[in-house]
Amino acid sequence: MAVGVRARPVGAIHSASEPYTATQVKAQWAERSRYLGHLCLIALVALIVSNVRVHEPAVPALGLALSSAREQELEARAVVGPEPDTHYLESGAVPLTVRLSGQQARAIAEPKRQTRTSVVTYVVQPGDTVLGIAARFGLQGATLLWSNRALEESPDFLQVGQELNILPIDGAYHTVAKGDTVESVAKAYQVDASAITGYAGNGLTPPYTLTAGQTLIVPGGTKPYVARQVSVSTAAAPKDAKAGTGSFAWPISGSISQTYWEGHRAIDITADTGTPVYSADAGYVAAAQWSNTGYGRMIIIDHGNGYRTLYAHLSGFSVEVGQSVTKGQQIGASGSTGNSTGPHLHFEVMTGETRRNPFNYLP
Repeated sequence: MAVGVRARPVGAIHSASEPYTATQVKAQWAERSRYLGHLCLIALVALIVSNVRVHEPAVPALGLALSSAREQELEARAVVGPEPDTHYLESGAVPLTVRLSGQQARAIAEPKRQTRTSVVTYVVQPGDTVLGIAARFGLQGATLLWSNRALEESPDFLQVGQELNILPIDGAYHTVAKGDTVESVAKAYQVDASAITGYAGNGLTPPYTLTAGQTLIVPGGTKPYVARQVSVSTAAAPKDAKAGTGSFAWPISGSISQTYWEGHRAIDITADTGTPVYSADAGYVAAAQWSNTGYGRMIIIDHGNGYRTLYAHLSGFSVEVGQSVTKGQQIGASGSTGNSTGPHLHFEVMTGETRRNPFNYLP
């Protein structure tokens, strides 16, 4: 009699009294393997999900930054609750330094100015000095002297409102006199004739005939220095005249507004009107008077050892002619008398008629 085999559902509990067939064993293990695989897959997914974190985007170290306004907005919203992932980066300003080559740096550092070939007029302002005006136009101080006759005769005495010729280049400004030629003018200013004829601002064409009253720019032209003579009445030394020590002290408290140079053989010290002026060394008052050469009220101290000092543009005197003075004694007060653009002391150191550089004698 045939034995029937009853089908058993997979995964059903098998009685120990009923033996497994080979087919049943294989089916059971296959089913268990599938369950195990599903469980492993679920566990792996759970593990991955649990370790995922939302990170803010990293800000690059250079060139990009979250705007401060955006940061404040995000902080305010964080109090209420998370917002959708809408973070973004905005460009931010960062310092940038570029090292230029020497030629490029000079091109930027040196301002470009339009080339000028004609003479312009400048009106002197309060506080102006010859060197200061010259520097403003990129010229040497001597160029202002050699292009303005009045200034050449009194180089350190400007007046407010005075009109000055300003050349386009360093040199001299010549007014042609009867009988002048290009060659004679060039010789007088120690330049080659081609410097005059070749300068476009002169508008000269062959045969270079000059007319009296005509003005010429002499590029690079120079003139010899002529010492200015100061006419003063000097007193004889008193019997009790103190001899100078040869060591000078500063005659006033202030700031240097103009130094010693070829057209200004003295120093100017800016100070308020009425500031005390002191004798730079012991000696006697050789002169205390008004000068018509532009000094205004001035004092000359003779130190009895070959040196004299001059103090100009004073507002008043504290000593008399022939009086003996000690080093550091007040002799007057600063001012702006004579030809002056503002309160200051004009101070000179002289040996004979030679004006020395005061900086070589002051501490």
